[in-house]
Amino acid sequence: ARAVGARLRGLREEDGVLLEALVPTARLPAPPPRSPAPRLPVALRICTLVCRSWGDRPQLCQVACGVGRAEAPVRHGAALPQGLDSSLQQWGVVAPSQRQALATRLRGAAEAAMAALLATEAELSPQQRGGAHAHTDLLGVDFLLACVDDALELVALSTNSQRCLETCLLVEAMGRAVGEPPGDLPRLLAEALLHRAQCHLVEGKDILLIGAGGVSKSFVWEAARHYGLRVRRPGC
Repeated sequence: ARAVGARLRGLREEDGVLLEALVPTARLPAPPPRSPAPRLPVALRICTLVCRSWGDRPQLCQVACGVGRAEAPVRHGAALPQGLDSSLQQWGVVAPSQRQALATRLRGAAEAAMAALLATEAELSPQQRGGAHAHTDLLGVDFLLACVDDALELVALSTNSQRCLETCLLVEAMGRAVGEPPGDLPRLLAEALLHRAQCHLVEGKDILLIGAGGVSKSFVWEAARHYGLRVRRPGC
């Protein structure tokens, strides 16, 4: 408060001060160290990659974690990524049920962030989105594992696309290098790209419709408008 007050006295009328909440990283009872050297406080950054699935539904593709010094932000590429479950175990979350609960909450939070973005894009005009068919297919959401009132909480830090994609692809490649079975990331990314490619193939095409069906088929017209189809009926 003193710092803000001192700063405000030196600002002009059109200037202002932006305050951000400080969210400290969680401090958990970690396992005993393997060496007698002192262990420095570290922070855990959780990187998630969410894709637009069929029916415009957000779907979590991959999760990767990075560990760094607690006094500085943990950045992408600063450390080799690792899986969520092993990271939580090293962090001191030893109960499998607690790790599973955190993974479930992480999926819900990441997909909710993607759903909020898709809902916002749907309200924008084509010019505001950047084009008639411009929309977000992939979204990276970074989280910090914090402790609020003695409970572990996931705090969203930022959203991006390229850095989270690079990190999650690195995790996938590292797993294959040590003999782990391939995950769902390549399949989900391919589905998102193929869906966009199919929409491009039918864009602007003419379709002759014979028998429109009942009310239960009304979703077809929404899909046709979304794909850019021109639907014609006989005699029109």
